[in-house]
Amino acid sequence: MSLVCPQCGSDKIRSGTLHAHDGVRHLLLHTPLRCRDCRHRFWVFNPFKPLLLLVGVGALVGFTAWFALDHQAALPAAQAPASLPHARAVQGDAEAQLQLGIRYAEGDGVIQNDKEAAKWFALAAKQGLAEAQYQYGLVLLQGRGVVQDYKAAFSWIEKPAQRGYAKAQYSLGELYRYGTGTAIDKARAYLWFNLAASQGVEAAAKARDSLVWQLKPEQIAAMQEEARRMSHTASSTVSPPTPAASPDTP
Repeated sequence: MSLVCPQCGSDKIRSGTLHAHDGVRHLLLHTPLRCRDCRHRFWVFNPFKPLLLLVGVGALVGFTAWFALDHQAALPAAQAPASLPHARAVQGDAEAQLQLGIRYAEGDGVIQNDKEAAKWFALAAKQGLAEAQYQYGLVLLQGRGVVQDYKAAFSWIEKPAQRGYAKAQYSLGELYRYGTGTAIDKARAYLWFNLAASQGVEAAAKARDSLVWQLKPEQIAAMQEEARRMSHTASSTVSPPTPAASPDTP
């Protein structure tokens, strides 16, 4: 069908040019034309433009779907470290139980839950994992997710301390120093501070030195001798292992 100008009826029509102000509907669905006689500019529907639009939208949707599927395919591998500890923890892996407890305690990748944290710390602690025993002792000491129990806290913190775990040694010194879960014993506090200080715990060194003036010389000498003996016989199974040096004499 031949095109005629809607204004003058002339069939002398040529293609028009697009302008930014023509509007989206015209740009997407119509073609501009201009009459050679009267110079009138008008629009006619272009059936090819909707087809091109559909092809473009289809290509965009297809690319988006492909990208999403490809991302989901890669997601399990990326999330494996986050989901794996729970599966291993349920199967009884002590290290995974410890990591899961830490995640619940800190809200790392899960909703923070002190009760869940305490549960996983307890399971790992009962398998002899030093860090788990220490963490479980702390939650008992602070009453986070469990009923506060100073004596039980002392017992659990003492276990890794005796095996050479520096953080537990420092905490055990604090318990002896203030009589938490046990009787006050400044000499034993000095002993544990000394052991922790020998592994680089600065707070333990300061705490140890603050007790020097509260103890008799013979008490200090006895605790230093016991610290030397214990540092040489500490279990090498504590993780992470830290070489024990001879305690400094203040």
